[in-house]
Amino acid sequence: MSLLHVRQIETHLRDSYDQADWDPTLDDLHNLSRLLARFAIDLNLGERAQDGSSLVEITDAPGDRGIDAIAVDPVASLVVVAQSKWRDDGSGSVDLGSVLKFVDGVRALLDLGEPAAGDGDNGSSSDATKAAVRAAMQKPGGRLRMLLATTAANELSEEVKAPIDGLLRVLNDVGDDNQIAEFNYLGQSVLFNSLAEPTRAAIDLDLQLLDWGKTVEPVPAFYGRTSALAIAKWFEAHGSSLFADNIRVVLPKSEINEGIMKTIRDEPTQFWYYNNGITVLSSSVERSLAGAANRDAAFFKAREASVVNGAQTVSTLGRALADGLEKELEQAYVSVRCIEVSPEAPDASDLARRITRYANTQNVVSSQDFVFLDEEQHRLAKELRLLGFEYLLRSGEVPTLRNPDKVIDVRAAAVALACASSLANAVIAKREVSRLFDREAGPYSALFNSSVNGLLVHRAVDVVRAVDAALDLESELNQGTRSGVAVHGNRVIAHLLLSNLGKDNLLDHNFDFDDAMKSTADDAVKRLDALARVFPPNSYPGNVFKNHQRCSELLADAGIA
Repeated sequence: MSLLHVRQIETHLRDSYDQADWDPTLDDLHNLSRLLARFAIDLNLGERAQDGSSLVEITDAPGDRGIDAIAVDPVASLVVVAQSKWRDDGSGSVDLGSVLKFVDGVRALLDLGEPAAGDGDNGSSSDATKAAVRAAMQKPGGRLRMLLATTAANELSEEVKAPIDGLLRVLNDVGDDNQIAEFNYLGQSVLFNSLAEPTRAAIDLDLQLLDWGKTVEPVPAFYGRTSALAIAKWFEAHGSSLFADNIRVVLPKSEINEGIMKTIRDEPTQFWYYNNGITVLSSSVERSLAGAANRDAAFFKAREASVVNGAQTVSTLGRALADGLEKELEQAYVSVRCIEVSPEAPDASDLARRITRYANTQNVVSSQDFVFLDEEQHRLAKELRLLGFEYLLRSGEVPTLRNPDKVIDVRAAAVALACASSLANAVIAKREVSRLFDREAGPYSALFNSSVNGLLVHRAVDVVRAVDAALDLESELNQGTRSGVAVHGNRVIAHLLLSNLGKDNLLDHNFDFDDAMKSTADDAVKRLDALARVFPPNSYPGNVFKNHQRCSELLADAGIA
């Protein structure tokens, strides 16, 4: 059956991608390999690979260094890289040489290690794609998914898998449970089985809505509040299958998830007031006759249901139930919208897709937004205004000054003050900026207090900006370890320069700050050189500079601790 399966895969690729991605200058086997790489990307990202929300590029070309396609989903901070191998007869497997080339290409794309002799570039991807990859992997929670797709029937041998396993160990060496990289092998059987998209088991959800309401036009919908315990039991029964149509499933250890858990644990009766609620799509919504005479309470059954917004809420409530917080969940309520999108309705699939997309693009209120309520921040805004700077406290606030050098937002201020305060806080600024605004478990109060004035803020920000500019240039001009250290080590290097200047000087109006700034770029490059020289081989800079202990060891090795 192997050859028959290959022919059916070929038919699907030609029918799906011929017009857009077929290159008439290449032979059929080469083109089918390119389309297979694109198909692998689509299998992993689904509609987000096709609706314009993700960047997708086929990179299969001379000099591709084993990477045949790259996709970047900026919403999920996910980078997907694919290698494809077309076997026309469906026999055999992927050879060690191909996998070694793929691993080398991934390492080069991530600036992991030194480029091999004769490798003048890190692949055939466009500058825009490389920039998108770098931006995604720099974000807290950035992840990498490696795919190897082939029409070969056999699995990878242990010898062939070894280089991939080795790379995964390097990339996932982060000192906690947050693994950033994974590998998926899409062999012939996986590809063939994906052609006939399996119908997922239909999920029918029972719910009681309190204080409920309904709307009829243009689409029927019911809304109200329901027990958090009931929703937790949905997750207990169905798990991630509840989110089959959501653009993302569960974000581990996110600020939002931990906030949800804390509210359930400490203030369950306030949960409804704090939480945005969830949105459920279903093919039909049936209302029980019980309670039909009033709007106080009613029972509903949502057929073929999927939670399209609120996955973090549902999954965290499920985790709370697993952790034994049933009593707390009984006291909490959640707002629920249940929208009926009948499969027979005109443009049903398009409507469901639009509801899913726009329900997930709402603005999230983060801990950073609450700084607007802090009097210390308004004091700093006044002091900075007297110094000729505009200080932006709210997300999305539009500056009135045209000179960007004279505009400072609170996020930039937090990062700069973190770099000026300690190595530990500089690492937090690199690893998880949102923690800088955590007043309970984070360093917010240490960064923003009565001892901090506008002069310190603007000088610290100026240093960080100068360091970033110098290191961005070095990253563009270099590859391998030096480029990786320039990208990921910027906060640590800024910390070194700010520490060298000293907080007392930064607070001193008589200190000649402009003169000190003249050497900032050169000093940043010197620190870069020192760190790159002793950077541990086979280590990923993105991990090292997010780990306080490893940063301390690196600085000690460089003699600049």
